[in-house]
Amino acid sequence: MLPPDLALGTLRIVRDLVTDIGGQMQAMASTLRAATSKGGVDLVTQADHFSEQAITTALAKLFPDHRIAGEEGTRLGPADSPWCWHLDPLDGTANYARGIPHWAISLGLAYRDTPVLGVVHGPACGISVSGAVGVGAWSGDAPLPMATPAGDPKQWIIATDWPWDLVERKRTNRLIDALSGTIRQYKTFGSAALDFAMVALGVVDAYAISKIFPWDQAGGAAACAALGYEFRRWDGSAWDLRHNDVVVSRPGMWPVLGPALA
Repeated sequence: MLPPDLALGTLRIVRDLVTDIGGQMQAMASTLRAATSKGGVDLVTQADHFSEQAITTALAKLFPDHRIAGEEGTRLGPADSPWCWHLDPLDGTANYARGIPHWAISLGLAYRDTPVLGVVHGPACGISVSGAVGVGAWSGDAPLPMATPAGDPKQWIIATDWPWDLVERKRTNRLIDALSGTIRQYKTFGSAALDFAMVALGVVDAYAISKIFPWDQAGGAAACAALGYEFRRWDGSAWDLRHNDVVVSRPGMWPVLGPALA
């Protein structure tokens, strides 16, 4: 955990950085939107590369003692540093490429494998969430409330998504089927970063995904952790960024979620 003054100062710096790059990506969407395949059904656009280069270059100057890991392959900083910035320069690439506004930049700082500070900024959809463990979280400049119990499962709204791994989609289908008679609704935004942000905002009650990478989750996970949301793996064990399955939820949901995720 960072000291509060340092956390707030760092959060302001990176939030301004991400907001600036996100604005440029939105303004230049018509020229940066062209997508190519990364293999399978995953995509990459010129915007992914533009954002990653701009943000990692700035981070390396601001935090030379930290490691930096970007989705598109950037690796900077001392290999033995316990501090690492995990960057998804454009989460929701398929949405961005199609002109759907649900895309975001996700940037999170982890100490070893625990997210402690993060920003999720979606300029086109108007969602911007940031937070630091021990300090709090914000929607824009408005403080967000701490997590509250979810209440009646019949009122729950749960976010999930299609993993790029086609085999993993079968697990998602089983989850949807297992809870279909219990909860109110599912939501799929096409961006893991925005799914985490929706939990932090209290718009959805939980997010579950069976295969995810550190850069997809570090930023949003830090904001959710700052508000007291609960984290587990799908088998109920402790979660951190070493693991590629995650459930983040309001307190008290696991007795219902756990059996459906087994």
